[in-house]
Amino acid sequence: MDYRETDIESIPSRHPVCAFRNHWINLRGSGGIPLRNQINPAEIASILPWMLVLETLHTRDEPDFRYRLAGTGCTELFGIDYTGKMLGENLTPEGTEIRKREFARVMKTEAPVFSTTNLPIKAKDFITVHRGVFPVSLNGENTDQIFVVIAPVATECAIRFPLPT
Repeated sequence: MDYRETDIESIPSRHPVCAFRNHWINLRGSGGIPLRNQINPAEIASILPWMLVLETLHTRDEPDFRYRLAGTGCTELFGIDYTGKMLGENLTPEGTEIRKREFARVMKTEAPVFSTTNLPIKAKDFITVHRGVFPVSLNGENTDQIFVVIAPVATECAIRFPLPT
């Protein structure tokens, strides 16, 4: 698999990853990570098809992750609806390890991670995507959810700019 971390500047501004990153930055304000209740789906409607939301489960020494939501674009892209599944189901072992490392880093640093990679799914590994992994908090104290935006590199979405206050 051709996985490589990248910086946000290498992802086109109309790609869903870049669009959500700008929204995420606006929500977090002067620091920390956004609260889940700050994220209004209506404000990111064009990004939602490309979004995965994972909840953090602390049942062992290291956290596990369960998919709470899989956008329709992700479901079509992967050929499976991950909603309710655990991280690692239907992924290659290498793909699972990469995601676990990314998620652990995002939880520790409270900063997004960006990458360009081929899908870690057998028979779909010829598809190249941009990915963004973002920490989100339910309570303002720690990262409880991981928002992943993933879409083929040529994907564009409508960008809504925040209204002036």
